[in-house]
Amino acid sequence: MLPLRDGPARSARSGAVPAAPREPARAGLAVAYAGAGEEGAFSGAPGPPLCAVVHAGGASAPAGTGLVVRVPLVQLGGAPVAELWHAPGVVQEAQAEGWRWAAAGELLFGATELPAEGGDELESSAREAYRGALEGAARLGFPHLLRAWNVVPAINRPQDGLERYRRFCRGRAEAFEAHHGPAFEALLPASSAVGSAEGPLVMWFLAGREPGLHRENPRQVSAWAYPPLYGPRSPSFARATRCPSGAAKGRLLLSGTASIVGHRSLHPGDVTGQLEETLRNLDHLLATGDELAAVRVYVRHAADVGQVRAALERRLGADLPALYLRADICREELLVEVEGVA
Repeated sequence: MLPLRDGPARSARSGAVPAAPREPARAGLAVAYAGAGEEGAFSGAPGPPLCAVVHAGGASAPAGTGLVVRVPLVQLGGAPVAELWHAPGVVQEAQAEGWRWAAAGELLFGATELPAEGGDELESSAREAYRGALEGAARLGFPHLLRAWNVVPAINRPQDGLERYRRFCRGRAEAFEAHHGPAFEALLPASSAVGSAEGPLVMWFLAGREPGLHRENPRQVSAWAYPPLYGPRSPSFARATRCPSGAAKGRLLLSGTASIVGHRSLHPGDVTGQLEETLRNLDHLLATGDELAAVRVYVRHAADVGQVRAALERRLGADLPALYLRADICREELLVEVEGVA
């Protein structure tokens, strides 16, 4: 097992700009968006000890953050914010073999960056990222992946006869199959994969000591069962994952969701139509009693963000914490993608 060292004690910090609450506070895994403090560093939101931070942009994370993941995507509109994940328990940290880890109680975050310039290099890096995540998390005592995030440079570009996203999917699927065996599809976590203009492959994940419950959408073919027209290996993720009821308090983690019904993209060229279809898909993933706590919205064309924001606020309310990022989506015809936490 890799040694995890204790980080500094966590406490609520002044200067936080927490998003408006959507639900009563509950102890356990929580996510909040916070703006920059007076010193130019992101301030932690009140709540359980900080386990990991995910943010877009070049601003620094709060002092003492367990894990900082720098995402090479540009925030669209508003003051810069950080996405802060909190979890109960003493935060412990480790670094080894290109990985950075932060654990608190029953939950573990991990992150890595790998080169991804050529098509073969991207595919190999995807395979290595997931091999390292699965093996490393298991060694640390958190064998169950609950959520994964991926930023793939030039995700839609054809390279060596195959789109780069399809190369990424092949490497990822091979890693899951090597670790779990031929029936690996039942163990796939919620996930997102969007594109940056350039840079490395960035992959980070949340894992638990106990398994989650992976969920599919009856309106959609499971991504791992897509027909071969979408590439040599289907995308390896579940549409959502229900976290275990311990430290994660049964949180529902929603995968990146787009305007896909069955396995086909709908509403080409119509960003509002795509957003409405996306929200219908999310509705089918939310169980009775689930309420969205926060969403992250990926927009292909920055000029569309005002239209997307207005439509989302009409549908979900202006008080829902939402982070908008400029990103390429996994299919060229898709213009918007939404993920969330409930």
